[in-house]
Order: sequence, then structure tokens, then C-alpha cells
Amino acid sequence: MNSACPLCNTEANFFFKTKDHNENITDEIFSYWKCLDCGLIFLSNLPKNLGQYYQDNYYQIPSLENLSRIARANEYQIEFILKYKKPGHLLEIGPSFGTFSLQAKNAGFEVDAIEMDKRCCEFLSKSVGINAVNSNCPEQAIKNMVKHDAIALWHNIEHLPNPWDFLKEAAENLKPGGVLLIASPNPDSVGFRFLKSKWPHVDAPRHLTLIPVQLLTKHLKPLGLDLIMMTTKDKGARSWNRFGWQRYLMNCFSSKIGQMLAFITGWILSFPLALWELRGMNGSAYTVIYQKNIK
Repeated sequence: MNSACPLCNTEANFFFKTKDHNENITDEIFSYWKCLDCGLIFLSNLPKNLGQYYQDNYYQIPSLENLSRIARANEYQIEFILKYKKPGHLLEIGPSFGTFSLQAKNAGFEVDAIEMDKRCCEFLSKSVGINAVNSNCPEQAIKNMVKHDAIALWHNIEHLPNPWDFLKEAAENLKPGGVLLIASPNPDSVGFRFLKSKWPHVDAPRHLTLIPVQLLTKHLKPLGLDLIMMTTKDKGARSWNRFGWQRYLMNCFSSKIGQMLAFITGWILSFPLALWELRGMNGSAYTVIYQKNIK
């Protein structure tokens, strides 16, 4: 049995079956396939109502004081953008409660956001003070927005049902010289090679695609976007390395005590495993930046 690749429409082979190991919302089995041509890994049986897999506790909205503290601890994110662009108009896709959006605002950017969760949008608008658009179709919402100097997707593209349509619109929306930042799970990672269907960053069924960075770069080139930065070793990627081992072990236990011990064990194991994950592009997540051609 074969399933056509949603990107290039060529033959794909069954890769693995898995379930919702991270949130345990359902016992349903989900099938992932891998394109024989482009290498895209994708969920074939897309749930009709994806929203049911993002329950209220998925978004734990903090106080503004705590958000500011979290934002300061993760300022490496906005530093990625500031290395290539001065403050201007910035758009974040899927900001949740706004850790990065607040960083961008504090750095002097005029910030827009597209977020599917209504509670998060209210918090972003009223407390963070940015322009938040409530939509689960960013490829449509972006069409009604001004041009941007920077667009950022921090671990969001893998959630989008139509990532390729969005990337096309994002390339169109960017100003010449503008930058597109994408952070996403890395299917070429050590963790995925070891754990396969039980790798926590598969996160079925919320992660609909696992996109190899080489495929992403090849796809964006004809859209006028050139790769200018790529890493799997930034602060966020290193934390995702640790999370992968901790969450994998925690998913093996149902009791709180078992999960607590698994959390500690995963943290200890992450240190020797880092010897492999910090080599080359072996990390659990990649962060890439593309720049739009100046015509």
C-alpha cells in the first residue's frame, strides 16, 4: 500500500505506526509515510478535528511577569533575527502565549502574530500588546497583512496542515532582504534514528510532517529564499535534545513516581548522548534562516 507525497505527489512508503505517547488524548493509531523521492515524512490519516488534540492544558498561559522572565531567559531567539535584520515589522506564526513575540517587541519590532488558540490571542493582544490574529489557516491570514521584514516559526511548521502553501505566501509577504526563521524537529537526528516511532518529537498527531532541512532549503530556493544560517546546536536545540530522552523514558511510566525517576534518568543520560548530538547536524531540532533575494 502506498500513499502519495503531499509535496511532490510521488510514491511514498509506509514508515511506521505510532500513537499519542506524549499527551495520551487518544488510543488511535497513526501512520506515517516517507516519500521515496523528496524524503518528506508525513502523517497520512490526518484527523478531521485537529483542535481536539490541543486541549486547554496544552497552553499554560503565564502572568506577564513570568512571561517576561521566560523571554529574558530565551533571548538567543531574537538575537538570531537581530544578527541579520534591524527592527522593523515582524510576524510570528503560532506564538502560543508569546515568549518570542515579547522579545521582538522589546527589541523594537512592530509585531504581528497568527495564533489558532483564542485564549492565547486575547493574552497576546491585551497583555503582551501585539497585533494577534486568531486563525488556524496562516496561509490565508497572511494574505491580509502588511509586508514584513522578518517572519518566524518556532516549532510550528510541523503543525501546519498546509506548510507548503504557507511558505509560498510567506515568501511573497517578505520584503526584499527580509528573513524567514524556521525551527523544527530534525528527522536526521540521533534521537530519531534510535527511537523512531517513539521519538517524542514525532508527537503524533500534532506533528503532521517531519521535514528534512535539505528538502526545506531546496523548496525555498525557487521562491527566492536563500539559506544564510543553519544549526542544531543553539540553546533551544540543546534543550530539545534533553527533552527527547526525558520524555521518551517518562512515556514508559504512568505513575508520578515512575515519571519523576524517568525525568532524572533522562537528564543524566543526555550528557553522554550529547557527544553524538552536538556533532554535525545530529541534534533533535534545527534552526535555519533564509533571506529573500534583493531584486
